[in-house]
Formats: sequence, C-alpha cells, structure tokens
Amino acid sequence: MSFNKLFLIVSSIFSVTSYAQPSNDACDNAVRLCPLITSSGTTIDATTEGTDYGFCYVPENTVWFVFTTNSTGGSATVSFTNLVFNPDPTLGQSLQAFFFKTAGDCGVTPFSAMSNCGSGSSDFALNEIIILDPNTTYYVQVSGTSIGAINPSECTFDLTISGSAVENPDPTVSISTTTTTICQGVDEEITVNILDCDEITNYEWTYNGSVVYSGPANDFSTADLTEDGTLSLSISCGSFCEKTANSNDLNLTIIPVSAEAGDDHFIELGEQATLLGSGIGSPTWTPGTSLTNPAELTTISSPDNTTTYFLTMENMGCFATDSVTVFVGEVLIIYSGFSPNGDNVNDRWHIINSEKFPNMEVNIYDRSGQRVFSAVNYTTEDQWWDGTFKGKDLPTSVYYYVIRLNDEAGTEYKGYVTLIR
Repeated sequence: MSFNKLFLIVSSIFSVTSYAQPSNDACDNAVRLCPLITSSGTTIDATTEGTDYGFCYVPENTVWFVFTTNSTGGSATVSFTNLVFNPDPTLGQSLQAFFFKTAGDCGVTPFSAMSNCGSGSSDFALNEIIILDPNTTYYVQVSGTSIGAINPSECTFDLTISGSAVENPDPTVSISTTTTTICQGVDEEITVNILDCDEITNYEWTYNGSVVYSGPANDFSTADLTEDGTLSLSISCGSFCEKTANSNDLNLTIIPVSAEAGDDHFIELGEQATLLGSGIGSPTWTPGTSLTNPAELTTISSPDNTTTYFLTMENMGCFATDSVTVFVGEVLIIYSGFSPNGDNVNDRWHIINSEKFPNMEVNIYDRSGQRVFSAVNYTTEDQWWDGTFKGKDLPTSVYYYVIRLNDEAGTEYKGYVTLIR
C-alpha cells in the first residue's frame, strides 16, 4: 500500500470519528493517576486552558492529570505510550508534557516545575528533576503542538505513573476473637489488625456469603448474628487510588437463646393474670413469690400490687431476659409526649389501659386555653389524638390535658403533654 493511500485511510478515520470535549479539558477536572494503572487520554477537541507557567512551551489544546505522592515521597515517572496522531499535514505531530506543583489548587501560584519537559511523536517519559515531597499533589499538563504545522496536534495516548513517590504496599487485614462460640444477642469483640492502610474508607463484613454491614466506621456487632457461619472482613483504603484487602475467615458458633415475656396486664386487686412467656432455653421467672410456677413459660400471677416480672432463659451458659408488668388497680399510663412526624412510631398520643374505660373523656388545650381536641371513648388507635386541630398540624409545643374517667368515683387526671415534630 502506498503512503498516499495509507494517509487517506487514516485521515478518513479521524475525520468521521466524533469526539466530545475531553472531561479533563480544564485543570480543575484533572484525571487522577494511580500507580501502575494505565489511563487513556486525548487532545482531540481540547481547548487551550491554562499556561505553561513560563517553563516548557506555549500550550495548545491542553488536557490535565493529577497525582498525589505517598507518605515518603521520592521519584516518579509518567510514561506516555500508544500515541496515535491525526496525520492531517495541517496538524502537528508531537505531544508536549510536564508536571508541577502549586501553592494550593491547580491554578494557585507560586508554582514549581518538577519534571523535565517531555515531548515526542512516539513513546516518551517525564521524570522528576527534584525529589518529590511526601503527601503532595502534583499536576500533569499534556499539550498538543503546532510546531511545523498550522494547527496543534490531535492525539490519543496512554499514560502510566510509577516510582517510589507514588507506590504503596498492598494493605493487609486479619480478624480474630478470644472465642468462636458466641451467645446470641451478645456483642463479642472482634479484633481487627490492619497494616499498610493509612486511611480506611470502608469496612464490609460478610457472614455466610452475605454482606451484613458496610460503612466507613467499624460498627459491626455480633449481636445481630442468629446462626452458625463464616465471618470475614473486606476493607477499602485511600480516598484517591483505592486499594482493598480481604481478611481470613472466622468460623463462629452461635448459641441460640431468646426471651419474650409477653404483653403487660391490667387487673383488679384479687384478680389473676396469665403470663405467657416464650423463647429458647430453660425459663425462670423472678420474683417468683406470687407465681404458681416460676420455672414454666406459662404461669399464673396473683400480685397484691403492681409488679414487674423478669423472664430469664438459659441455654448452654447463655442468657436472655425480658420483662412484663402486671398493673394492679385502675391504672392509666399517660405518656408525657409523642411525635406525629409520619414515621409510624409514636405518631398518636396513646393512653395505656384506656380501653378499660369506655366512658373516658379526653380534652386537650393549647397555651391560650383553646380546646384543640376532645373525645369520649379513647380506646382504639384511630380515636387517639394525632396532633392536629381542624385538619391542620399543630406546632411543637406543650399542651394541657384533662382526662375524666366518668366513673362512680369521679376520677380525673390533669397534666401536660409535649407534641414534638
């Protein structure tokens, strides 16, 4: 094939290919270089942003890259390979480049050239002319050139950075524990040993092949594990050129144990309540003096006054505890606040035991004395106050309530409730 035919073919390729303006056309958008990882670049359709700071050349259609040195500094080499130029004779046929540091961000002066002025129509490299400082950001400017032509060169290329100033050892992580047999619900300490990772950006814990925790802080807890399995940890290191490391496996045995004491009870003096416990393990109720059988999950309580019972379940030396209260007498539990914010938690003002008093009357007033809520028969959730007045949300404030049981004794409760949004 003749040179003219080859020129026409390559020229045609460049003429029909559509290129967008490079993302790193401006210094502020410089592409991050990571050691021994090849990046691609192009000067095609780049603009002439920035200057050469009076050091190497007059920049034309420039693009930008950036790298940060490690904690020791040293030497660095930026290698340019696979240069492919648009062969149009009106365009230059060479690239120019160098790297420098500034007093801050890319355009902040003073600035200092830190490499030789590299150029070439084929592979070439930039090398430091002064040993690079540790933990310092350097910018690489790559420019087309119009030397010997009318317009600056259009070129695609690859570049790679290497050297003692940018290379870091691979991080390592290991995990261990004093015991691999763990009681369900217990936060057993897992010791994490990490080397060669100056900045941990993420912890990812995996159990039986599934991610059970992922986040920038090590907040994993074994208390959430409910079955035997294999635990491992993966860490991510570095904000710029991220490296990861995977730990060894820990095979854990989780001893199941749980306790559920059931719902609270409301009884009259002289009545009994059936406590319906459940869970995993052997049960013990305390105090046991007013119970028919404190060693059974289901037992009968006959307290003379309001009593809280604790159900403890034991399995293979592991324990879990829950409680239930038996209220004796006509007792209302009136909460001092609620938060009607739409999260389905405490969105209405609940008065415990209100269902025992179907004639109970509830009135609520704002600070000015205006009544903002009134109800008779405050027994079901749809009847509880939701913090509104005439269909509009009331603001965060303290409100005054008057509750009348309308019983023979004329029992009345007065107090304050705080509405929080």
